[in-house]
Amino acid sequence: MVTQRCIATTIVAIVALVGALPASADEEPSQSSPAAASAAAPASDDALFEQLDAQEVSSYWDPLERGNRVVFDFNELADKYAIAPISNAYSWVMPDPAARAVRRMFRNLSEPISFANHLLQFHPHEAGQTFVRFCLNSSIGVAGAFDVGNMIGMPPHPTDFGGTLHRYGAPAGPYIIVPLFGPTTARDGFGDLIDSSAMPQNYLLSTTLQIFLQTGNGITQRAEAGQALDALRDGAVDFYAALRTAYYLNRESEFRESELGDSGLRGGGEPGASATLRSSASTSASNPSRSNTEVYSALRSANSETVPLK
Repeated sequence: MVTQRCIATTIVAIVALVGALPASADEEPSQSSPAAASAAAPASDDALFEQLDAQEVSSYWDPLERGNRVVFDFNELADKYAIAPISNAYSWVMPDPAARAVRRMFRNLSEPISFANHLLQFHPHEAGQTFVRFCLNSSIGVAGAFDVGNMIGMPPHPTDFGGTLHRYGAPAGPYIIVPLFGPTTARDGFGDLIDSSAMPQNYLLSTTLQIFLQTGNGITQRAEAGQALDALRDGAVDFYAALRTAYYLNRESEFRESELGDSGLRGGGEPGASATLRSSASTSASNPSRSNTEVYSALRSANSETVPLK
């Protein structure tokens, strides 16, 4: 049973096709530009902000920018008057250890999708670790509340069908802002549709429980990224452009780290964090007002997990 998220990602595919019609005059820029821009990991939060500012006027393919900005403004209003107050109340009520346990439980639910996509990407090592992690965390880890796999040296390797399409050379397509769901691209939006359709809970749980779980997941992710989003919003001249750059930088970092994993060069780090994002972890901890590193990893997951509130 497919939830409301599938409906929104279907809208993504339709909008992408409409946006692709006049593409004869504006060919899609090379994907090498964002990769080259983020090849060297910044050494501090200040460097990350400078990188964002430098790319706010960018070559990222955004042929639907006028419509995207309208949807973006709507999302900002929804965040200001509905989503942010709820996530702030959640953060105030939930102790940090409990909030982290809830986040681990939601991440554990996505492990079967990562396992399937690692198989499709011919990553047997990551697929094997993901499978073992899911079994351990779901049983000994009490439904994922405790990350037993990470404790024994098996860190998470999250991936998705958008990453699988990238591995086989599919272009990103136009940048799209989906109402209430946030930034994505035609490729990643289609990937989200496939991933959400394949989630085991879609076939095991009622629609009401699915909406409850996924809304809770979106709220916890918004709470987790709250300070980083505020820092990015306050520090950017154009928040729309800065958010777009953050999205692409994070995706490029995820793809680059996956390629390093193919070569056996992937380094350790915090679950779900890329090498670029980890580069300023120490300065972020000492200066939370400028801590924008968390927003990059949160943006990608939050875009496919938040569902409309009713």
